[in-house]
Amino acid sequence: MRTSVLSHRWGDLWKETTTSHLHLDLRRFAEVGTPLADTHDAARSMTKVINNHRGHIERCTLYFYSYQCENGMIEAWIRSLIHENRIKHLTLEKDLCPFKRNIKHITPDLPPNSFSNQNLESLALGGYNLEAPHAFNNCWNLKSLRLYAVVAEIGVFNVVLASCPSLDVLLLEINCHTRSGPLKIDNRHLKFLYISSYNVDGVEVSSPTLDILTIGCLSCKMENFVVANPRLHFHRNYWNKGYFVPHTSYNISCPDQEKKSIAHEYRNIMRKFASLSLSVSVDLTNTKEVEMLQEVLVSWREEMEELEILFKKSNAPMKQGEKSTGIIHEKFWEETKLFPDARFSVNTVWLINFSGSKEEYTLASRLITQETVIETMKIKPLLSFSPSTNLEIEGAITKLKELAKGQIELDIIMV
Repeated sequence: MRTSVLSHRWGDLWKETTTSHLHLDLRRFAEVGTPLADTHDAARSMTKVINNHRGHIERCTLYFYSYQCENGMIEAWIRSLIHENRIKHLTLEKDLCPFKRNIKHITPDLPPNSFSNQNLESLALGGYNLEAPHAFNNCWNLKSLRLYAVVAEIGVFNVVLASCPSLDVLLLEINCHTRSGPLKIDNRHLKFLYISSYNVDGVEVSSPTLDILTIGCLSCKMENFVVANPRLHFHRNYWNKGYFVPHTSYNISCPDQEKKSIAHEYRNIMRKFASLSLSVSVDLTNTKEVEMLQEVLVSWREEMEELEILFKKSNAPMKQGEKSTGIIHEKFWEETKLFPDARFSVNTVWLINFSGSKEEYTLASRLITQETVIETMKIKPLLSFSPSTNLEIEGAITKLKELAKGQIELDIIMV
């Protein structure tokens, strides 16, 4: 009784309180045998909490089962949170109920421009069926979009993506009703793309700023997956091994104006969607890029199946201060004992554009002596090189094979 009185007295004060994150989980009220009326009461209470809160909310996360919601409830939550509370980050995720497996996807009846608001920066939707794209009209302010277990026609998805032209991050785990053309991702600002899709004919990606691409699972053939971005063209990919392996392609770049690397900015997303194989391009004479490579590999949560490292060859003119940068990167290779760290391991490593340089040899030798690479190191030399470079390549590979003699199961192969 005292708690009830206290909550009543403090109720108005709580309504005015500013909170950075409002987290509401209706699943906690779902139990086998719970009357449907009680479940609906819990959902109505959650609606009341949202409607009565007059303080600033920056982020809201709602988890629920579809049977817990009455007609129009989801639409009311969206309207209140986006257009009245003006939140920046919204997650609305409907999970599969473990004891009501026959429940279908929710098809919300959303009016046009439901997700259009200048304050909304990120949106995550899970477990929905989209019949029309108009709820996403004019979503020019969205920077991050995640669609999880969302079902729609391919044309609906294409219009939704075209309505969000400012995305930096796009995470798609979707299913199409029918195969009726390619999924089209045309965005000039996109930096991070994760895609896993069933029942899709193909994917066309046109994003010149894209640096990280992860494929979780795709039903289309390799020739129907087109990426109009030469920086992400590697020798290894999702289809190479003859069976489907989740794969990430990452072009490491660090323009002078960027204070943080993209891997640092999206490190939590990369950990969550870490794949079994990785292709990465890096300039080993650039200390910042080497540090970024280390940061990415350290973030991997499990043993990697395959790692491709493509060595970039910088032909940029010498700039003022380049000599001092060179000293810094030499010091980096001298002082770094473990690369990337003691926990990281990978079955197969591909070294592409290998020239036998000091930096390339140092990296390869550490992967061997630290027993980071378990089964095979495959080395693909530069396509065109001088006779002196050829000698450097052969000499470096010979020394690497000597280092590997103590590891019976490890093979060093030039391809």
